[in-house]
Amino acid sequence: MEKEVGERGNEVPALPDLFAWTEEGVRLISARCNTCGTYFFPAYHSQHRPGCSREGVEEVLLSRKGKLASYTVQYYMPPPPFKTDREITPYPIGLVEFPEGIQVVGIMVGCDPDKLRVGLEVETTTFTLYKDDEGKDVVTWAYRVLNE
Repeated sequence: MEKEVGERGNEVPALPDLFAWTEEGVRLISARCNTCGTYFFPAYHSQHRPGCSREGVEEVLLSRKGKLASYTVQYYMPPPPFKTDREITPYPIGLVEFPEGIQVVGIMVGCDPDKLRVGLEVETTTFTLYKDDEGKDVVTWAYRVLNE
């Protein structure tokens, strides 16, 4: 599967190697241990199961879609090192479980926080944090509800 990890058009990732643009959409970059089967996110943060020989870790792209496992709504601006050029409160944070069995937290975009429910299907997307000195959108991963 072809993936773009660096810049894409007018978008640039806030941090490298966390997500990729693919033909199907935005996907988180994970890793999977071939010995114990554990998935890691970010890919470089390996937390193996006890007794694992830690052999054969490979980079994988997580599924684009997952289920909302939990969520909360924040009523304060995120602390540093998070950076954005506008007020975003209140903003929902979702814990998404992917078919691979891993759960990853991210900002929820384009949804009414009052309509969020555990079990909703979501997809990975991007969220513009700010514009850099060259006028490019600096983005991070986020989640969007598919059928609210």
